[in-house]
Formats: sequence, C-alpha cells, structure tokens
Amino acid sequence: MEAGAKGGYYRSGQPVGPDGPWEPAFDDPVFLEKLENFLRAFAARYDGKPWLRYVDIGSIGDWGEGHTYSGSRKECSYETRKQHVDLHLKYFKVSPLVISDDYVYSLSNPQQREALHRYIVEKGISYRDDSILVNGYLSGHAGTWTVRSPDFFADVWRQRPTVFELEHYGSVKRQGNWVTAPGSSLEKFGKGKSGADFFRGALGLLHATYIGYHGYAHEWFADNPALTVELLNRCGYWYFLHQVELPTALRVGEPCMIRMAWENRGVAPAYHAYVLRIRLEGLDTRDFDLDSRNRGWMPDAVDPVHVEDYTFTIPADLKPGRYAVKAKLYALAEKRDVLLALDPSIRDAGNYYTLATDIAVSARRD
Repeated sequence: MEAGAKGGYYRSGQPVGPDGPWEPAFDDPVFLEKLENFLRAFAARYDGKPWLRYVDIGSIGDWGEGHTYSGSRKECSYETRKQHVDLHLKYFKVSPLVISDDYVYSLSNPQQREALHRYIVEKGISYRDDSILVNGYLSGHAGTWTVRSPDFFADVWRQRPTVFELEHYGSVKRQGNWVTAPGSSLEKFGKGKSGADFFRGALGLLHATYIGYHGYAHEWFADNPALTVELLNRCGYWYFLHQVELPTALRVGEPCMIRMAWENRGVAPAYHAYVLRIRLEGLDTRDFDLDSRNRGWMPDAVDPVHVEDYTFTIPADLKPGRYAVKAKLYALAEKRDVLLALDPSIRDAGNYYTLATDIAVSARRD
C-alpha cells in the first residue's frame, strides 16, 4: 500500500474508512512485484526444509481462501488466480503446495472453476478445507459432512496429502453444533450425528493426512481426550501387521521367503515408499532392506488386507546358530522408523518388532 499498490478499505462488501481493513487489488503490478519478492526470499530460505510439510498458497482474499466475503466481495479473476499460483510454483520446487478449495470454488464461472481445478491437479498441488462444521454449511452440505467440494479432494488424495481443519471450536460449541443442542443447525440437519461424527466423516471423505481445529489446545484436549487419539491414529496411514509366515529353519547361501499380511486402517496412503528392514539377530547380526510395497496399501481397497511375499538370501558368511527374526518399516529419505499398530512389548530399543525368537540357521550344504 505504501509503495502505491491499488486497493481500498472494505468490510462485508461496503467501503469503510481508513480505520477498517485494507484490501489490495490482487492483480495490481506493484502488489504482484512485492508478492514475488517475498515468495523469492521466503522460498530461498525455507523450500525443501525437512520439517516443512507444505506451503499454503494464500495470497488472495480473506484468510488466503481466495474469496473476499468479509472484504469487498469483488470476484478476483481466473487469470489473476492462476498468476498467483504460478508465482508459488516458480519458487517452491521441493516443498509441497496446498491451496484452499475456496480459492477455486470462489470463481462463479463453472468452466473457469473447472479449468483452475484441473490446473491445480496437473501442477501437483493439493487441497485444504477449513470449513468443517461451519454453521452455514450444515443446511446444504450435511450429507457430505459439510465438505462442499469433495470432488476436488477426490482428484488429489491418492497422489498427495490433503489437509482440513474444523471451524473455530469455540464457535461450534456456542452454536450447539458439537453436542447437538436443541434448536441448533446440527439438530435440524445432522440426522442425529454429533460434531465428533462430522469430524470423523470429513476425515474419511477428504482422506486427510493433516488435520486440526481452530481454538485453544487446553480446551480441545479437556473436552476430547479419546477422540484426539482416535483421529491422530486414523489421519494419514495406520499400518497393522495381521499375520507373518516364515520358515522354521534357514540355511546360509539360500533364499528365505517371508509372507506378511498388512492392512492400512488410516484414511490415506503413505506418499513415500518405505523399506522393510529384516534383521537376523544372534551370533551374528545382519539387516536386509526390501521394498515393502507399502504405496499399494490403499485404505479404500476392495480387500483391505494386502499380502506381500519378501525374499532375500541368507549370506554365505553368516555364522550358523539360533537367531531371532525382527522387522520394521523404515523411511530412507527421512531417516526415521515407521511405527506399526503392534504390541509395543515386542518392539526393541531400535524399533524392531520381534517376529520369531529361535530359528535355526545351518551351514551350507556340501
């Protein structure tokens, strides 16, 4: 504004005095120059940092959601929205980009809306939805857990993580939409479902990896301790190992085949391939890194249990004797262990799960 970018003071569609919020013209050349300068510097410092999970494209509209409902209520053009997206793509080459579904849906022209959605998908950008249990959405979108644009998310969740947040938790409670208060919108349109049920339903429909709520942590945790654990388990992936079949005896220099039956009870896939690290532990200790094929463990599979056969060769120089067989999933790129939904008592200090405690490894045949 100080550099000469065009804009105005607006509140709820009406011009207001200079003590009100200022809204830029999002296609103004001065504004775009300053935005690009910022994105260039920000990306130079943060793009690709291992702790950076995603970057929001939030440079247009109220709260970065692409609409100006609390401001001028002027519609920003398709061309300008695409220009802002391209500026983010220009500078963020490693860290994933995420955009609000409102950013796209706020286009009133259905053809332009679809074109921008297709562009978002083609450029590898994911979606977020910050409108779960917004009071005004219950009347028209209760059937989809107040998710207004499930089709947007359906086109991206298999390839990249999605994000959603609950409406301001304090507001949800005051409106009676968490515990279904008499006369509330949830009572009228929720068909007997609670606010927690809507959180669960939206999580499954959006296949979200990252979830949250607007509000204070102490209030949320005091009200929802068990729900918090449930949602944390279900968001993203949640791997269960149902069954393991392995030989009763092994021989050096010969192949070993282990069969494992996996299930993903989360709502999304893992977006990176993890190795299955098998450990033989006894007189000697050896590790074997195998492709776990975890990217195929989709939560919406017709058969939720995925049976995998893993084969490796027992080294010829392994000392014969009695061995324990252990296993874990490991993220090579992030250099971290991937914990499983198994009894922690069978997990050792290295996060290996014991599959067998006493398997004979014999010498090579003559």
